[in-house]
Amino acid sequence: MEAHNHFTCIAYDTIDFLIQSKYVIFGIYLDVEKNVQNIVFNRETLPHIHIGHLLEKEFDCKSLEDCNVVLVMKKQNFAADVQKMIEDFTETAFPASGNLAVSVNSSVSSKIIDIKNLHLIPSSIRERQNECGVCAIGLTGKKQILISPDNLLKKFFAVGLIKKVGL
Repeated sequence: MEAHNHFTCIAYDTIDFLIQSKYVIFGIYLDVEKNVQNIVFNRETLPHIHIGHLLEKEFDCKSLEDCNVVLVMKKQNFAADVQKMIEDFTETAFPASGNLAVSVNSSVSSKIIDIKNLHLIPSSIRERQNECGVCAIGLTGKKQILISPDNLLKKFFAVGLIKKVGL
């Protein structure tokens, strides 16, 4: 399945889940495909799980538009109680490797924020993100923002499809 980067930001209104950098290795944007059950990460087939309703209910994430973010996590870095909630909700166990791909339907904003305005997570995690086409994950106020790659943003700005806005 081919991954597509979007020019939108994904914002969460909570800092309780999927924001602590120790939980998140990287995220990639995927087109919404209702019939896709699995994705491949490091040559391992991972379950493609939709947990948008769980996030909305438990963590106050609002779903405004259909757009998927896949977050790949390591089991040993994931809080046991949150892991159990996801397993109970999806009725799916973590793969033997401990990696889990979670598809999240979340709120989408067209606001683009300059990376220098974000408090970035550690460089080792950023390097993994860059390898997978994600430019930054950072906190501004109480929101987490995933921003698509610089070159893609520049292309959209250059042709006038999106305009930069201030904070």
